[in-house]
Order: sequence, then structure tokens, then C-alpha cells
Amino acid sequence: MNNFTRYMALSVFCTLTAATGAMASASDALEARYQAALNEMVQATKNTSDPAAKREQLGKFIDHMAQGLEKAEGLQGLDPADRTTLETLAGKYRDYGAELNGTAGFARVPDGGLNAFAGYIQQGMEQAPLGGGIYISSGVLIVILILIIILT
Repeated sequence: MNNFTRYMALSVFCTLTAATGAMASASDALEARYQAALNEMVQATKNTSDPAAKREQLGKFIDHMAQGLEKAEGLQGLDPADRTTLETLAGKYRDYGAELNGTAGFARVPDGGLNAFAGYIQQGMEQAPLGGGIYISSGVLIVILILIIILT
């Protein structure tokens, strides 16, 4: 291998390493913002005393996220894994909405359980594996962040 080839290989390696580090950092920041939005939803629910207002707040958050994720599924350029992740997330939010309102075979969340339900949503969205452990890519996190900024 001559010096030029070594230099080019080293340059490519350094560029890829730097890009990977930047993507990981951006992904961490986006994930932190998503978790902060979930936390804000929980705190807003806990800080509201009227059960009807709590239910409305939760319903709006859930509906906005489900609708936004469903729209995002139609974006051009998403790879199949990202599209599957978005479908899974939208499905989870639809299920939360059905449980909140007592539809689709779910028992309605009682008024006294709304604070706990908000925490349940937060925990489920932060910790549950998606689609059997599908990795949330930076692309999906960017879509989620845009939804949070626009819809909440």
C-alpha cells in the first residue's frame, strides 16, 4: 500500500468515525427531548385538578402523537425498519387512546387513575422494546421531535 492509499483509508476512517459520533450525539439529544415531552405531559396531568381537563390533556397528547406518527409513515425516503417503528409507535398511542376512553375492548381509565395512567404512558414509551426490539434510528427520532415541536 502506498502512502496516498494509506492516507485516503485513514481519512475515510476518521470521517466515518466522526460522523458516527455526531449521529450518536444527535440521537441522544433527540431522545432526551422526546423523554422531556413525555415528562411534561405527565407533569401537566398531575398539575391539573379537574379530571375532565386531565382526560382532555391526555387525549390531545395521545391523539396528536398517533396522528402525527401515522402521517410520518407516509414520508418518502424512510427505510422499512423506520417505517415499521413508526407504525408500532402509532399503534401504541392508538391503544393508549382506546384505554383512556374505554373503547376497542379496553376498560376506561377511571378519573382517579389518570395521573398513574400518564406515568404508565411515559414508562411504556421510554422503556418498552418497539416491534420486538427494533432500533429507533436518528431518522425516526427526528420525526418524533418534529411532531413534538409542532403538535404539543
